[in-house]
Amino acid sequence: MNTTDSSIEISLRHIKTALIFLPVFFIVMFFDSKSFAPYFFMNLKIVALTHIFTLGFLLMVIMGASYMLLPVALGVKIAYEKLFYPVYYSYLASLLIFVIGMYYFISFMIAAGGILLFVSVLIYNLNILLSLKKVKKWDYTAIGIAFAYSYLFIGLSIGLYLALSFYFKIGFNIFNILQDHIYVMFTGFAIMLFMAISYRLLPMFYMTKTPGGLYWKSDLIAVNAGILAILASSFFRNMSAAYFYLNGAGGWLLGLGILLYCFIFLNLMIKRLKKKLDITTFYLFAGIALLIFATFTGLFFNMSGWIHGAFFVYYLLGFTALFGFAGMVIIGFLHKIYPFLISLKVFEKAKKGAYGKLFSDLKNKYFEYIIFILFIAGSVLWIFYLIQIAAAVLFIASVMLLFHILSIGW
Repeated sequence: MNTTDSSIEISLRHIKTALIFLPVFFIVMFFDSKSFAPYFFMNLKIVALTHIFTLGFLLMVIMGASYMLLPVALGVKIAYEKLFYPVYYSYLASLLIFVIGMYYFISFMIAAGGILLFVSVLIYNLNILLSLKKVKKWDYTAIGIAFAYSYLFIGLSIGLYLALSFYFKIGFNIFNILQDHIYVMFTGFAIMLFMAISYRLLPMFYMTKTPGGLYWKSDLIAVNAGILAILASSFFRNMSAAYFYLNGAGGWLLGLGILLYCFIFLNLMIKRLKKKLDITTFYLFAGIALLIFATFTGLFFNMSGWIHGAFFVYYLLGFTALFGFAGMVIIGFLHKIYPFLISLKVFEKAKKGAYGKLFSDLKNKYFEYIIFILFIAGSVLWIFYLIQIAAAVLFIASVMLLFHILSIGW
């Protein structure tokens, strides 16, 4: 494993920034709860809110963690470490420009923010893909990461097109293209990345045997086939038979692929040698449970088709999948990743006795479980569409998480 002071510091900086965006997401949701009444695909405030979470929290953590986890998981060095800081600052600035522009519908800021976001994330994306050239063993983790970052490029390109359309007024089918953007970024990038990383990290953390290759290969094929089918359906009109069958088949393949991943995860965790439950385990199990719920909801929606006036199903499905699964899993892993990064920083700086202090700071487990219970409570309240109450509970939990995580090795 290759580590440097700069890679550790930039990883920590990304995570700290992401933890600030999380309560911002919930406080904006609290004050804008009435924005969830209109239809999702025509609601710019919801689009802005979604990007606060997906880009401000999810991708920010993923970017920061990848600088350290990639060397650990694949045994390769990041190709161009000097790009850490310019990418971080340009990404943060462009994200703020884009979100503010989208929230207040300032077309110039949407386009400018979209271009800058595309450039900064593209540099990061290419840096990761170039790093994969040095991988010696192409197992499921390496292949899955390569697919995930390829989908990130596709999702970025679609997002750039959407951002520019607000300024240049390009004609397009917003439903199909935005649907493609959501599927590619969430399922293609986020879920594919989680699947690939968990194949390596879960056996490492919980001393369990790596699952058989047949399951993982089947899962890889199902998820990718589903994404490609949905993308292909966009080239046909919404009411055409080709669109109907491709989109429907893609939804089923994605749903079955995600459920297969959940089965692999649960089977792996049941057979772990280290049976003791820690806070990360609770977050992981909660995330998988909510993902299963969201998947079955999506499959039911795929069977029944569009029900007039039931746009709230999109909100239910989207929030449960994004925060309920991706958010909970990332928060769970932060309880392992952040102390790991702090410990590396301590060793790099050779601070005698600081390592012991780090673990003494982690003994207040009850506080971690209070935060976890609040996150679960907020997620359940959201499922019942009590948006403002859920946002208030989740805001409190996210602020507590921010101070708790940052207090470790402060």
